[in-house]
Amino acid sequence: MAAKGPLRGISQYVIHRLVANYWSLPLIAVFGAPLLGAAVLWTDRAFAGEWLFERGVTLLVAGDAAQDLAIAIVGVNAALLTLYWSVTLIVLTLATANLGVRLVDRWLDKVLTRVSVAGLTFCLVFSIVVLSRIDPEASLAELPHFALAVLFALELVNIAMLGVAIHDLGRTMFVDRSIAHLGTEASSIAIPVVAAEPFAGEWRFALPAPREGYVEGMDLERLRKRLATHEGQVRFCAAPGQHVLKGEPLVQFEYEPRKTKPVLRTVAIGDFRSSVQSTVYQVRLLVEVASRALSPGINDFYTALACADQLAAAMAGHAQTWVDDGLVAVYEHDSRFELPGQDFRGLFEGPLKAFRQAAADYPSVSIRIIENLARLRTLLAGQDCPGALLEFFQTCAAEMHAHARANAEHDSDRADIDRAFDKCLLAVAGEA
Repeated sequence: MAAKGPLRGISQYVIHRLVANYWSLPLIAVFGAPLLGAAVLWTDRAFAGEWLFERGVTLLVAGDAAQDLAIAIVGVNAALLTLYWSVTLIVLTLATANLGVRLVDRWLDKVLTRVSVAGLTFCLVFSIVVLSRIDPEASLAELPHFALAVLFALELVNIAMLGVAIHDLGRTMFVDRSIAHLGTEASSIAIPVVAAEPFAGEWRFALPAPREGYVEGMDLERLRKRLATHEGQVRFCAAPGQHVLKGEPLVQFEYEPRKTKPVLRTVAIGDFRSSVQSTVYQVRLLVEVASRALSPGINDFYTALACADQLAAAMAGHAQTWVDDGLVAVYEHDSRFELPGQDFRGLFEGPLKAFRQAAADYPSVSIRIIENLARLRTLLAGQDCPGALLEFFQTCAAEMHAHARANAEHDSDRADIDRAFDKCLLAVAGEA
């Protein structure tokens, strides 16, 4: 099945690429439908068709009527499949044109869409198989009653599911739904980390990246077992989502491992950014959707406000991953593994700056970001979070205030921005 959480290792990467698309399930349906059709026809001829006919359970009164029914079902299935493909392409084209092409990678993971395409494809091929075995000149007793009953039942399910699938595609256009899902997923911690003193010794061996691309994920638990007897520290130089060049240091070791292939198998490198990079991708996608919504061609600041709210929720969920200056993030279950860039600052500092740059020309969005940072500081101050994290929020709010104020064109906008930042300062004073 398609990966839903952080991708772990090359094997999961390969499986995800084979499954998270619009062709794998339909391909299975194309090859599976003739096999199931043959099995149904064999069952019909062996006993099921005669059993139904003897009990008067039949949809037909003549052989030509059976052929007409099958032809009609084949035509309907072909029309439904064409319709669904067309609507799918239209929805994806319109939505991505407005809010970013990288949402397509998430929509390709939608189980209902992939199952719907596969179901429509299956029913079309199955109906053709059944149609090919109908003799319009056969007597009523010789008709494949069981196969036709199965075909009719599948068609009823097909039509019912089409309505559900079309509704789901329509909801896809409502981007707030995707934003809410992104925020929920981004709030979960993909790789648990804790703060520790960085290794002060010499890294004696560096494992280079075998190819150019983006780090999709790493299977730290599997590597922990593979390196159970290995002594010394291990440093992962590139975090998920980071771009590496072929030959760049990917993993550094205090002592050279006996085998390097097991290590490389636990770090997947892909050609492009994708949703399996988990939190780092989701956070950046929230900012990308917000930035695109604020572009002059779209100018949808409500979408940007929704992204700002979900980004705040994601930051609240990652508060425990903060690492103070001078320390380094290490894997919670194995302190030998240093994970620079996979702490709170590594996840959110860059996206927050990008969001500030995009929102600086929009006072309403800038004010919401400042207010959310103040709310986060107030919330986390009562949960004994590190003081450096609270100062980080204050610094981000001050930068947003200065940038938005400098770009504001009206005195009233500057006054609103000042009031929002004053509330942030009052929250700081209240903590003191």
